[in-house]
Amino acid sequence: MNSLSAIRRLLVDVPPIKIAGLLVLMISSGLSDGISILLLVPLLSLLQGAGQSNGDTLHLIRETLGYLHIPIATGSLLSLFVVIIGLRSILVFIRDKAATNTQLALIDRLRTRCFTALMFSEWRWLSARRQSDHSNLILTNVTRVGNGLSLGVSFISKLATIVAYLLVAFSLSFYMTSLALASGAAGLVLVAKQRHKSFGLGESLSKASRELHAKTHESLAGAKLAKILGAENRLVSDFSRTVYTLQKQQTEFSRSASAARGFLQVGGTALLAVYLFLGLTLWHLATPTLLTLVFVFSRLIPLFTELQQLYQQWLQALPAAWDTYRLLDEATQNAEPSMPAATAPLTIQTDIRLAHVAVRYPERGLPALGDISLTFPVHTTTAIMGASGAGKSTLADLLMGLITPDSGHVLIDGDILVGALRQRWRHSVAYVPQEVFLFNDTIRNNLLWGQPDASDEALNAVLTRAAATFVFKMPLGLDTVVGDAGVLLSGGERQRLALARALLKKPALLILDEATSALDVDNEARIREAIEHLHGDLTVVIIGHRLPTLEHADQVVILDGGRIIAQGSWDDVKAQQGRIP
Repeated sequence: MNSLSAIRRLLVDVPPIKIAGLLVLMISSGLSDGISILLLVPLLSLLQGAGQSNGDTLHLIRETLGYLHIPIATGSLLSLFVVIIGLRSILVFIRDKAATNTQLALIDRLRTRCFTALMFSEWRWLSARRQSDHSNLILTNVTRVGNGLSLGVSFISKLATIVAYLLVAFSLSFYMTSLALASGAAGLVLVAKQRHKSFGLGESLSKASRELHAKTHESLAGAKLAKILGAENRLVSDFSRTVYTLQKQQTEFSRSASAARGFLQVGGTALLAVYLFLGLTLWHLATPTLLTLVFVFSRLIPLFTELQQLYQQWLQALPAAWDTYRLLDEATQNAEPSMPAATAPLTIQTDIRLAHVAVRYPERGLPALGDISLTFPVHTTTAIMGASGAGKSTLADLLMGLITPDSGHVLIDGDILVGALRQRWRHSVAYVPQEVFLFNDTIRNNLLWGQPDASDEALNAVLTRAAATFVFKMPLGLDTVVGDAGVLLSGGERQRLALARALLKKPALLILDEATSALDVDNEARIREAIEHLHGDLTVVIIGHRLPTLEHADQVVILDGGRIIAQGSWDDVKAQQGRIP
């Protein structure tokens, strides 16, 4: 993606009417500035004497003012000059406000598009990416893209003003303006190397920003471990190095931009002196014309410098635009099939079946699951056992419809779980993982993710079934805030809330992934009793190692290396010596 393609992608995300309006405001403000400067010629002529002015230019201005019934007098010209400056100020105010609104609208739209694209992408693709990279892109890169649009708007605005100034200058002296334009272009060519360097610095800045977000996320997540190990200083040192790398990239860009700006300013001042000398000695320009030209060129030099700076800053923001649109393209390529809204959840009439299912991950040599065939009869409880890496989590992801097998099929009542049917099936599944996720919100609002319109009576009922009656003893009850990721609760309390949230959903399939591992014996027995009461109401899959939770299952499946090595009732599997990990 080059600059033009990036601009085209940006323009797609900005309403055309806003772009058109901005262009009109830019051109109008530039022309008004040029007209105000052009009025300096007759003003200076009146102050010095009309006969000493450039005849053609002054004649044209006199005719235009006469057509507008404006007398050629000092008072009227000064009044007109003030009015034009006032109108230009209003135009600039409206232009800047419109540009800011457009920039913020673009940022909001891109952030929403990126977040939506990630949420509706395939889980296998999404889970393989670093979460901190997503956060960096949405929070930092998209802001840089918005700033890039603002820089582009400013670039066009400056360019429109430069064009207006050049039109004024050409009307006063073609030769002197041609010389100024040629020397200005030569100056921009001389700093071309700085522009190429700006793009490279932009890429380095994007990388440093990603690493800072990753280090921040990782360091905060590891704060507890660092305190336990007494390694706070090491964590701070690693973080400081990452911050320094980002600062170094930002400083390098600032140094590069300052060098280019200084070169253009010094060179411009020297050229202005040359223009003044040639205007007096070679072209013998009248004083009012020469003074106006000097004023125009003195305004043009910083404008050319600003134009150079804006382009450098745009090049720095360009890698952020590339990253943003690359993410959108990849997420679109890995998007899940769309599902019609308000689709009723699926129910199970007979069974869930895996038929010769295999799942492979590129980073692993052996398949996570290899040629698995397994049936989960409706309203039964199945226990899945196996050592770490045996394939239990991959099997759970398949059953939930989060991923699709590389070969074989997952079937619900004989229907292959693909396309929109897979999303619909997920509405019928509840999952309680070992590491529970809770929002930094009240207990009530965390539970309502299971069923948004549930009453307090329904909430209390599922809390009781999930052995989470501790909520009733809290001073604020359901309105108790659980803290970031539920940090204000114990591990067992978090798991019981997660089970209550799952039961509130009234799922067709309930998957418990080591869901009782953090509970004491008493609460585990109560949850086991609650699970046993679910028998006959829904299909349950329990993943774990703790025997009291598994031995009452209708069938037990033992996985090893992605394959089934034992299957049957608990007594049948237990009888197979050496087969239980």
